[in-house]
Amino acid sequence: MVVAVLVAAVLAVRAALFGTGAGVVLYYAVGVAAVAVAWWGTSRQPASSRRIAWPVALGVTLSVLGDAVWWVEAQFGVTSGLAPSDVVNLAGYAAFGFGLLRASARHGRSRQQRIAGSIDAAVVFVTVVVVLWQFAIAHVVHDASLPLGSRLVWALNPALDAAIIALVFRLVVTGVRRLEASVTVALGAGAWLLADVAYLVDGQFRSGSAWLATGWLLGTLLMALACGMNRGTGEPETAGEPHGGMGRLAVCLSALLVPAVMEAYVDAIGAEEAAGLVLVATAVLTTLVFARTALLVAGEARARARLVSQQRYSAALAAHSSDAVVVVSRDGRLLSDRATLPDMVRVDGDGELQATELVRSFGGDPREVQVTIERAIRAAGEVVDAELLCERGGENVWIGIRAADLTDDPDVGGVIVHLTDISDRKRAEEALAHQAFHDALTGLANRALFADRVEQALRRAVRGPGQPAVVFIDLDGFKGVNDTLGHPAGDALLREVARRLRSVVRIDDTVSRLGGDEFAVLVEQAGSEPEEAVATAERVLAALAVPFALEQQTVTVSGSVGIAVGHAGATSDSLVGDADIAMYAAKMAGRGRSVVFDAGMRASAVAARELEEQLRGALGEGEFRLVYQPVVDLADGSVTGFEALLRWNSAALGPVPPDRFVPVAEASGLIEPIGAWVLREACATAAGWRAEHGRDLTVAVNVSAVQLTSPHLVEHITEALTASGLPPSALVLEVTETALVADPERASECLAALRALGLRLALDDFGTGYSSLAHLRQFTVDVLKIDRSFVGTIGEDGVMPPIVRGMIDLGRTLGLEIVAEGVETEAQRQLLVEGRCDLAQGYLFARPLETVDASLLLVADSARAGA
Repeated sequence: MVVAVLVAAVLAVRAALFGTGAGVVLYYAVGVAAVAVAWWGTSRQPASSRRIAWPVALGVTLSVLGDAVWWVEAQFGVTSGLAPSDVVNLAGYAAFGFGLLRASARHGRSRQQRIAGSIDAAVVFVTVVVVLWQFAIAHVVHDASLPLGSRLVWALNPALDAAIIALVFRLVVTGVRRLEASVTVALGAGAWLLADVAYLVDGQFRSGSAWLATGWLLGTLLMALACGMNRGTGEPETAGEPHGGMGRLAVCLSALLVPAVMEAYVDAIGAEEAAGLVLVATAVLTTLVFARTALLVAGEARARARLVSQQRYSAALAAHSSDAVVVVSRDGRLLSDRATLPDMVRVDGDGELQATELVRSFGGDPREVQVTIERAIRAAGEVVDAELLCERGGENVWIGIRAADLTDDPDVGGVIVHLTDISDRKRAEEALAHQAFHDALTGLANRALFADRVEQALRRAVRGPGQPAVVFIDLDGFKGVNDTLGHPAGDALLREVARRLRSVVRIDDTVSRLGGDEFAVLVEQAGSEPEEAVATAERVLAALAVPFALEQQTVTVSGSVGIAVGHAGATSDSLVGDADIAMYAAKMAGRGRSVVFDAGMRASAVAARELEEQLRGALGEGEFRLVYQPVVDLADGSVTGFEALLRWNSAALGPVPPDRFVPVAEASGLIEPIGAWVLREACATAAGWRAEHGRDLTVAVNVSAVQLTSPHLVEHITEALTASGLPPSALVLEVTETALVADPERASECLAALRALGLRLALDDFGTGYSSLAHLRQFTVDVLKIDRSFVGTIGEDGVMPPIVRGMIDLGRTLGLEIVAEGVETEAQRQLLVEGRCDLAQGYLFARPLETVDASLLLVADSARAGA
């Protein structure tokens, strides 16, 4: 609106100033502004529209340039013939036509529509040119007093204006989506056409008038404004539906009247007749209209053929579809053609058919369908859904129903009912529901279902004397099986564990796999004491104690079991959490056992979990270090090696003794990465001492039961030896009797693999565990270490305790090297020497030393030996 007001104001001022110097300046200033507006608008267009806008902007530029050249020609007296200004103006028309043709190429949904649009444009062009010829162009062309070039140019200008209007008409009728720019171009061309016609009719071929100049300027401004219109998103514009079907036909047919009307008008005013023109125009227009009508008839025939084909296609789809779409009246009568009904709802016979009969044909309840139709009628056009359970061939089939009342739609006139077999979907939903509450691997209840069952049991306990109990089971040794034999073997083991658990519980109890290697059993007890839960735990442990025969080999795992009994105020989470705490206590107590939860465990569990949390980041934060306790030859007092001892100085907890954090590391599995670090550090330190002091020193490293059953232990040792360059014979691995008998078969295999590397093996803390001679024969070791508790019994009376003497004699008989731990007095040392004990370690010789202090001890020991 603002732009229109400004344009009107400029044109009014221009008209008022016509013939003055200010008017000329304003005329060309507005022309230059129009050029700027045209190119600015073009630059704002997306790339897809810019390719159309720039020819129009170029046409505006050439039009203004032509006016400027004309003014220069006028100043130099060039008044006739084909002048340079005329060439520039004609080039401008060519640019306009090029842009409109480009725009037309983007529209028209088919070749026939594009041809039809071209015929319509030709009809418009011929009609306008015929009228222009009779009333404006003919007398100019026939005026022999004018130069031929001038006559040609003046005749071409209005004809080219008509061509632009015809091209715009073609663009509009072939489906342009946004009309603003097209209409603006047409208005601009119309302004030029009126001005050019008035110019010719007026006879003032080079003088013009205020309003003629204003018309040319208005056309230029409108063309410039069109360059900035129809800015889109940059997406390629798709063709819309062709506009004005009947209107286009009316234009074509009415064009046939133009020659006759023009002839009648000429006769009425007594003007010179142009019979030849009327004849030619009639012939051309008749040909164009005939071609247009032929296209229309052919298009209608194609449309009818497509309609028939689509009807056959739809009927074939309906007849062979597993779905059924029928139209029924509001009172339930079938309105669809019986021939189009699919086999799903096929009903033999003729005559009127009710929708309820269709439902009976596939075993459904007709009342359900009638209720759905009534709901659809009340919903007033909204879609309603229902599901119908049918019985077909002795099995249940689910039918989905969708209905919508389109009785008021003249194209439908009834209630559309869509019937589809949804049996597969219902079965899939049931399967998904089962998967949502069951473990996919074992088929047991998952954590969500187990929690729901526990909550229900607790609610029932409020009304009765019994309290439910949760038996929490964590498999010991599962990780080793999974890592050694692979995930398929691990999965097979979990499935067999699930089978055994189901076999040892009562029918009312719920067995669940909570995740990983954790299982739980909900025990419905008659009372509030844990007897039934304890009995269940014993059966579980007994079932797990039997070796598992997998495809590759037989494996043994155990279970750590925690038991928690419900109480007032308990929830599913708290009861499972208490059982988990009890399980953790069972694992810390040595595994393969069950523990009943008591409130005192909670604080210990919280402390243990906090310790575990701190332990997880300790290795990465560099909070571990090794200290070394020397091992001394009792014969000469020389240092033969060191035992590496792990120390942890936590940033949050301060110094933590090994007897606190090592069990937690073992229970959580953190002992493996920590143990690997200890091996690397100890081997590197020992290798450095051997190189620095030139002595065949050994280093002893403790290995836990968890490490012994790990498939990665041999790999960790090999990496440590390779990285440090330490000879395998210089590394002594210390294992306890308890670690060996936890899984004898696996331990025996591991020890054999370690001996194959050339390592030496020591049986640590001998006498505190099983102390079985059979174990010494089964597990081949090189060193026997007498526990400090036995060495401490050696008193000042000068008598060797028989048990210590027996251990030394046993070791010597088996050819083992004997090491006494915890030697603190000279009397103990002397008696051990007399008892032919080989080596010793303890505070008498040195406390555990830092690496630097141990190195200084070696320097002093070497100096003493060389003295």
